[in-house]
Amino acid sequence: MSQMRKEIPLALKKRRFSLSVYIPLLLALCAIIPLLITIGSIEIFLRPALISQISTDMEKSTQTHMQLVDTYLSERLNDVKTLSETAAIKDQLKNPQADSTNVRNILLSIQHRDIANYISVSLLTSRGNNVISYPAPPSSHGKKYLIVPGAQQALKQSGHVYVSDVFYDLTSNIASVDLYARVVDNNSQILGYVRASLSLRRIWEPVDSEQESGNSSYATILDQNGVRIAYTNPDLSGFTRSPFLFKAIAPLSTEIKNQIQNENLYGQDTNAVTTEADPELASFQNNGKQGDIGQINPAGQQQAYAVTRYTSSVVPWTYVLFRPLNAVTGLADQQLISIFIIVTLVLVAVLGIGVVVGRNLALPILRSVILLRESNVNLKTLADEESVVAAEQTWMVEASQVALKSVQYYTNSTSIAAQRVNQLTRELVRDIPTLNRERLQKVLGEIAEAASYIERSVKHQKTMNDKLETSLRVTTQVTEQLTRGATSTNEAASQMEYIVKQLTSVVGEK
Repeated sequence: MSQMRKEIPLALKKRRFSLSVYIPLLLALCAIIPLLITIGSIEIFLRPALISQISTDMEKSTQTHMQLVDTYLSERLNDVKTLSETAAIKDQLKNPQADSTNVRNILLSIQHRDIANYISVSLLTSRGNNVISYPAPPSSHGKKYLIVPGAQQALKQSGHVYVSDVFYDLTSNIASVDLYARVVDNNSQILGYVRASLSLRRIWEPVDSEQESGNSSYATILDQNGVRIAYTNPDLSGFTRSPFLFKAIAPLSTEIKNQIQNENLYGQDTNAVTTEADPELASFQNNGKQGDIGQINPAGQQQAYAVTRYTSSVVPWTYVLFRPLNAVTGLADQQLISIFIIVTLVLVAVLGIGVVVGRNLALPILRSVILLRESNVNLKTLADEESVVAAEQTWMVEASQVALKSVQYYTNSTSIAAQRVNQLTRELVRDIPTLNRERLQKVLGEIAEAASYIERSVKHQKTMNDKLETSLRVTTQVTEQLTRGATSTNEAASQMEYIVKQLTSVVGEK
């Protein structure tokens, strides 16, 4: 029992927190664990799926915009091809001096087609001289080329429409390409060429629209030379252009530089083409597969971007879309942040509920503990008192036994002495006539000695009576202490009954 009393305080000392603290923590733990499992599942399974979905949307957006460009260019190529096969065009090139009214009407109809955006449509002789054009004469390029050298060489070998590299007029802020188609007679002899100068405004529109997403996304179109021929323009008015427009992503070869110089490509005569190096984009362009999602730090940007590309099926151009990496992962991150906010709110709510519940659970238990401690103190005090009472009772019993034996002894002795006195008195009365002086003195001496013995016995009996009186008084005190002990025990029993009720209110009945 003493060992258990020593272990209980040690256990109480080891407890650092009260029950009202443990209960909210336990409830919070029970609430947090499922939420943490949910967060882990989102991070492991849902987040990659969301990122993959966003990446797929990015790929589809790139593909869609490039296909819009392809559709637009295909229609323009078909316009030029159809025009080159028109009989009136062939007749006009056979006889340039003939009436051109019919041809002008044809050129007029092409010029005013919806979304065509032709700058001019011209008929050129086989030597490259202008025959007729609408609405204005064609602009020459570089060394006064009305048809660039590459186009003449290609059209001699193929009947496909030839698309030139990009030209740029800084004054009008118009980028354009020339579409060339050969015109042949029935013997496949070249009569001349149809040249249509096409503005790239329609092609720039999907590139500029990328900024409408509002997440710092942008796009560019790279031609076969690695020059940015379209670039998302932050100036919605269109009066200025991005400094990256008509800049190469990697150093150009000498051959390409000469071609740019000779044909005045990209507005070379007013704004020389330079390299705005972007090694990561150049590497992605050369090594990445179409539709792949890469991660690069583009030139001129201060953060990582997800990048994807899609190559045209009509011209050697590549549409490249850039989207901030945090925008790609943003939706998943926002969901995680939302989960964290929910976890925080739930945690606060659980802690609040736990505090209330913990107090409601802990207060009866704490009151019960206090009452148990009081009962323990009372029982300990009662035990000490009962120990004293037991010692007093032992002393009382021993004293009473001694007093009783003494009283019995002296009572018996007094009885014997009284009998002896009585006997001597009868003998004295009977023998007084015959008694001599010596005999009389002896009898009287014995009577006096018996009387003295009786007197001493009476004194001893009085002493023993005093001890018995003390024993009775102690017995009375012990009785009172036992009564108080019974009262304390009754109070302790009442407290224990109250404690049982308190604990029952917490844990419930069986």
